[in-house]
Parts: sequence; structure tokens; C-alpha cells
Amino acid sequence: MSSSNDADPSSETQSGGAKPWQKSEPEKSNTIRKSIAGFSSSPGVKFFMTGFITLALLIPTLMVWGLVEERARRADEVATSIAQGWGASQKINGPYLVVPYTISEKVDRTFKQVTRYAVYSADRIAIDGDINVEERKKSIYKTQLFHLKTNLNGTFAAPDLERIKETGGLPKPTQAFLAMGISDMTGIRSDVAIDLQGFGKRNFLPGLKRLQGNRVAAVQRHVSSYVGGRSGPSGGVHLPIMEEELKSGFEFDLSFALNGSKDIEIVPAGSSTDLSLKSNWPHPGFNGNFLPEKRDVTPEGFDAEWTVPSLARGIDGVTFGNSLPRTESTVQVTFVEPLDFYQVTARTLKYAVGFFSLIFLAVFVLELTGRQAIHWVQYTLVGLAMVIFYVMLLAFAEQVGFGIAYAISSVATTGLIAWYVGDALGQKHGAAIMAAILGITYAVMYMILNQEEFALLAGSVVAFGAIAATMAMTRKVDWSNRQVQTA
Repeated sequence: MSSSNDADPSSETQSGGAKPWQKSEPEKSNTIRKSIAGFSSSPGVKFFMTGFITLALLIPTLMVWGLVEERARRADEVATSIAQGWGASQKINGPYLVVPYTISEKVDRTFKQVTRYAVYSADRIAIDGDINVEERKKSIYKTQLFHLKTNLNGTFAAPDLERIKETGGLPKPTQAFLAMGISDMTGIRSDVAIDLQGFGKRNFLPGLKRLQGNRVAAVQRHVSSYVGGRSGPSGGVHLPIMEEELKSGFEFDLSFALNGSKDIEIVPAGSSTDLSLKSNWPHPGFNGNFLPEKRDVTPEGFDAEWTVPSLARGIDGVTFGNSLPRTESTVQVTFVEPLDFYQVTARTLKYAVGFFSLIFLAVFVLELTGRQAIHWVQYTLVGLAMVIFYVMLLAFAEQVGFGIAYAISSVATTGLIAWYVGDALGQKHGAAIMAAILGITYAVMYMILNQEEFALLAGSVVAFGAIAATMAMTRKVDWSNRQVQTA
């Protein structure tokens, strides 16, 4: 006789009771959710997730880079509009002694007499220039404008007309003239007066007659243009020379005043050229093919001297054709803005990936050594705060300059991220540690921006230190199940 307490296995199964090794559907769902949650919060997965977020942040970073380029172009446009009423970048080429000649050339299957020009360089030219530079603002943008007072003196020997005859040409000495190319004639602020020793003082006339100015290098001007700039191919001045002046040769003393902006370029037009420039601008950029032999740069300005002999100039003493001598061998002085914040901000963006990686690494290590986890959304918000740093840097730099803008943006970003990460981690000293890491990182980046020659060295040392610290603090981490043993 069976007991009433005996259970019938078949009846239990039939009544729908679960077996001990079986789980209900809600329990299975909970187990799956816990497994997924455990996987997504494991240190290994979190490490690769932060790498993905870093790469994703390149999209808004590139958008900020585009904004920087757009603002830089706008600044260039405003600088150009300021210069329109003053004078653009200037290039001075000359003076030269020009003797027209006729020669028979084949034109449309027939030979015709055409006019060409023999252009003679002076035996010697000495140039003395005084440049006063000032900054002119329009809205939040500014550019450097200059006013040049210059004196040129030198000697022209009687031209060797046999050189023209050797080419088959017939010289026209009665039509000889002096010519000097000036890239932007709107910058002329005085008569171009010349004193021919023994023949009196006269003023140059506008234009180069039918003589063309030489083309300026596209790499320097971004577009190919004549030395005449906005004035076209005849940008310059000329002075008719009497036949008796031509036959005897002459010494000359020439002076004029010229306005311009950004930079000035001078062609060594003499077989031997001595150039001396002084200015009140303390940030000159010496470019071109010839660097100054002597220079003295102080907070009050600079003095510089050049000597360019005939062989270094690289052109013959007489050239033939219908233009001034074509040469890119020039002396160029650029009036550099001490800190072009558009360029510096763009350079800052180049280090964005390394900066994001370093800060995420710091947050990741703090998370591993704490008790609370940080969600990937919180990592994304930290990354977006670092992107906003660049926008703030650009916006404030346009108003107060780069140095102050960098301080404001870095302090604001450091405070925001340190507070957010410290509160999310729930660590007593989390915010202070994060603030210290951010402060050091921003300080190192500022040093790299100001000392670009040490950028690679500083960057490699910082990267090595960050990796070494991370390896030391995570060497006992169980990367699969989130069990952490601190060192």
C-alpha cells in the first residue's frame, strides 16, 4: 500500500512542474542579460570600446578643423580688403636702363620689323630703406601694413650697343628710358624722383611703356601675376633718357615712398647690389634667395644688410626681349604676426587623437582601480567635451589672443571633465587626480606648440610615460571577468 506522501514523477511532469535542472524563461533571460552586461563591462571590451570612440571623435574634430580653415580664409579676405586702400604685398624690380631696338622676325609666314628691348643692369646699386610697420584692425581681424621710405643710388655705364647689333637688331638710342617695376602702384605715396648727376632732377612717369613686368612666382603669390599686381603688366614707372646721357653714362640718386602690406620683396637689380633695411617691427621673417649677412633684431625693431654680387644674381648684365629681367633671386622680408592663432589652432588639432587617447587611458585606469564602472556613453561625453575645447580655443583666440584663449579653454575643460569623471567614479580623490592629469597634458601640449622643434621628443616621452604607468597599474587585472587586484 503506497503512502499518500509518495510523489509520482509522471504526475509531476504532467502537472507542468519544472525539473530541477531546468530554468524558467524569465530566469534564462536574466542569465543572458547578465552575461551580456558582464561581457560589455569587462576591461578588455571596455579598452577596445574606448579606442572606437576615439576614432569616432575624429568626425567632429575634422569639422572643427574645417571651421578653423574657414575662419582663416575669412581673415585673409578681410586683410585683402584692408590692403586695397593702402597697398598689397610689394615687389620692387629696378631701375634698369632700357634701349629699344627693331629686329626682323617671322610673323604669320612673313618677316616683319618688330620692336624689342635691351635691358641693361646698373653697374652698382645701393638701397637704403626705412620701413614703418603698424597693425590695422577691421572687426576682429587685423593685418600688418607698412610705409617704406627708400633711397637708391648707383651708376649706369654707357650701354654697349654692339650687343644689340650682334643679335641682328637696330638700336634706337633716342628712345632709351629708365624703368622700374613696382607690383602695386596704388601704394605709391610720393613722386618717384631721380637726380641724374650732372643732368638734373626729374620725376618718373607712370607705366613701363610697352615693356612688361616680370612674373611673380606662383608658389609665393599663390596665383601667377605680373609684377604689376593689380596694375597689370605695366605696373611700374619709367623716365625718358636723353641721348647725351646715354652716351656718357651717369650716376643717379632715386627716392620715393611706398605703402604695402604683409611683406616686401626686392630684386637685386644691379650687377652689384648693397641693401640695408631697418624697421620698427620686431618679428621679421627673412625669406627669398638671400639671407642678410648682418642683422640685429630687438624688441624695438630690426636692422639688416645684404650684399648680392653679380655671380650670385644669376642673370646677364643685359637681357633681350619685351620684359624686365625674369628672376626669382630676390630679397624678401615678411612682417610676421608673432602668433598666428589659426595656424597654431590647426597644429593643435593634429595632436587630437593622441590627446583623446591619453585622457581616455587615464579615465580607464581610474575606473579599473575604483569600484564603479563608467558607461561608454560617459566616455563619449568626455570626448565631446575635449572637442569643444578646440572650438572655445578658436573663438576666444579671435577675441583675446591665443595665450589667454588657451588658458581659458584648458581650465574650463579641465574643471568640467575632472568634476564629471570624479563624480561618476565616486572616488574621494578621483576629481583631483583627473584634474592633475588634464593640467599636465594641456601644459605639455602648450609647450609642444611653442617649441615645435621639441614636439617629437616631448610627445614620445609623454606617450612612453603614459603606457608605462598604465602597464604598471593594470598588470594584475583580470581582463575577462572584471576582477581587479591593485598593485
